[in-house]
Amino acid sequence: MNSSASAKTILFGEHAVVYGEPAIAIPLPNLRTYAEIRTDNNEFRIISENTGLNKAYNDLDPTSGIKHLIDLLISELQLDELPHATLMIRSDIPIASGLGSGAAMSVAVIREFARYFDKNLSSGEINEIAFEIEKIYHGFPSGIDNTTITYETPIIFSKSGGFSRFSADVTKLPLLIVDSGIRSRTVDAVTDVRNNYENNKKYLRLIGLLVKKAERKLKEGNLEEIGMLMNENQHLLAQIGVSCEEIDQYISIAEVNRALGSKITGAGRGGNFLVLAQNREHACELKKLYENIGLRVFL
Repeated sequence: MNSSASAKTILFGEHAVVYGEPAIAIPLPNLRTYAEIRTDNNEFRIISENTGLNKAYNDLDPTSGIKHLIDLLISELQLDELPHATLMIRSDIPIASGLGSGAAMSVAVIREFARYFDKNLSSGEINEIAFEIEKIYHGFPSGIDNTTITYETPIIFSKSGGFSRFSADVTKLPLLIVDSGIRSRTVDAVTDVRNNYENNKKYLRLIGLLVKKAERKLKEGNLEEIGMLMNENQHLLAQIGVSCEEIDQYISIAEVNRALGSKITGAGRGGNFLVLAQNREHACELKKLYENIGLRVFL
C-alpha cells in the first residue's frame, strides 16, 4: 500500500502526560498501518481489513473517527468532491492495546490523501490533523501518540513544552512488548483518571518527576536503574487505577524470571505491557515464556 505510519510505545509517563507532565515515547517502525486509495469504484468507499469496516462514505456513522477524518481532509485539502475510489486500510498494530493504532490509522490516511491529491502537507500539519481525530477517540488526549507517530522518532513530550527528539539510542534496549490480549478503551481509562483527579494528582506528579530521572538513566544506558524506574512507574499507575489483575499476574512472571523491570504502556487496564530484559539472549528467553502461555510478543 502507498502510505503508512508506525506504532508507538510509551516508555515512561503515560496518563501524567495528559496533565502537563513529561513522557518518553518511541516509534515501533516494524509495526505499521497502511492506507491506499484505489480508483476502482463508482463511489468513495472505505474498507478496513482489521475492523471489518466496509462502507460507502455517505453511509458512515457521522460520529465515527474515520468520518470526521475524511471530512477534515476535505476541508484542509480544499477538495471539491471525493473520487470514485476505495480507501483501503490494513494494519499490523493490535487495536485498543496502547500502541497508538488509532493515531497510526489517522496519519497513514492523511499521508495517503496528500499523496493521492498531490497536496504538500508538512509534518506539522499532518500532526495537527491527527491530533483533532485523537480528541474524538480519546476525549482528553495528550498529543504524544500522534506526535511520535508523525515524526517517527524517539521523543520527550509535554503539553506545555511540545516535543524534542531524544538523543539516547533507546531502540537498542532489550525490551519486550507483550500483548495481554485484553482490549480496553483508552477513553474510559483517561476519563476515570480525570474524574478522580483530586486523589490522583499526587501520583501523576510523582510520575512526572520519575520521567526526568528516566531521561538521565536512558542517556547513561544504565539498564538496572531503568528497570527500577519502570517498576516504580508501574506501581504509580496501579495507584491511579489503570492496571488490572491479569496484567499484574503477567508482570509477576517477568519478576520471577529475573527481568529488570516491567510496566503497562498506554492507557492500561489491558493492552500491552513492557518488560526490560538483562540482555538480548534473556529477552528471547522471556519471549518464549510468554508465547508458551499464548501471548503475542514483539522484540
